[in-house]
Amino acid sequence: MTLPQIINQFIKNPSHLPKNIIWRFPRHKSSKKHIFVLGAPRSGTTLAKLILTSHPHLIGPGYETAFFTYGDIFSFRFKGIKGKKMDELRQNSHDIVEFFDVFTQQILSQHPEGKYYVEKTPQHVLQLGFLTQYFPNSKFIHMVRDGRDAYCSAKYHKNVVQGSDVKRYAKYWKKCVNSRIKLGEKDNILDIKYETLASAPETTIKTMMSFIGETYIPQQLEPGKYANNSITKIKTPVFAKLASNITDSSIKRHQKELSKQEIEEFNRIAGQSLRHFGYEV
Repeated sequence: MTLPQIINQFIKNPSHLPKNIIWRFPRHKSSKKHIFVLGAPRSGTTLAKLILTSHPHLIGPGYETAFFTYGDIFSFRFKGIKGKKMDELRQNSHDIVEFFDVFTQQILSQHPEGKYYVEKTPQHVLQLGFLTQYFPNSKFIHMVRDGRDAYCSAKYHKNVVQGSDVKRYAKYWKKCVNSRIKLGEKDNILDIKYETLASAPETTIKTMMSFIGETYIPQQLEPGKYANNSITKIKTPVFAKLASNITDSSIKRHQKELSKQEIEEFNRIAGQSLRHFGYEV
């Protein structure tokens, strides 16, 4: 959700602003176990989420909720829950943490085999400190990709506004990964490099499933299974590869697609963060 969209929400509903502020100071921590997939834009979060939710015990919507961004939580709607029911869930909650718990429980109740809700919103990485504090029993899969390759992809994605300029994206990518870096080692955060997922998908998926506490099943590696999702039905080039076998063809694409000046600019801004995750600068 962009800043103009957020502002527009509160212009329409100014009385919601103070309630939103209060709700973002929770009284209690959640005891539930959710699965959060997050990371800088175009880092493989969608692919990871699709693979996870092809498992019958892992349930998640085909789109991003942006639940913990700065949007109006009192205007939040979800395609699988009627407005009246959503209002009821809100009325029975005291803060955003409790509301997320009852919201996800409502989704899971619609899926007999479902055990865990998978929330995939990339920009939630900027709230990772808050989320790990108030959802201590949840699991967080942080997807990280060479920022220069991610920028190559972001340039063609109209919803990634930071992709309009290499400086702008480099600063945002650095902000995202540094939000993760500053937390240090945590048992409930797993860093998965896109490059590892692309070059060794089965091993990487097994690592993610072990981290979650579930058993890997072969269909998680089958495009016909994990690509059976609403987002893959969007006929745009940026989602086209999601319906194909996982390959490493997009690794180091910046070496071919970016100019020397663009690469140097990205390295100047985010070189230290690139090195932290083992990328050559």
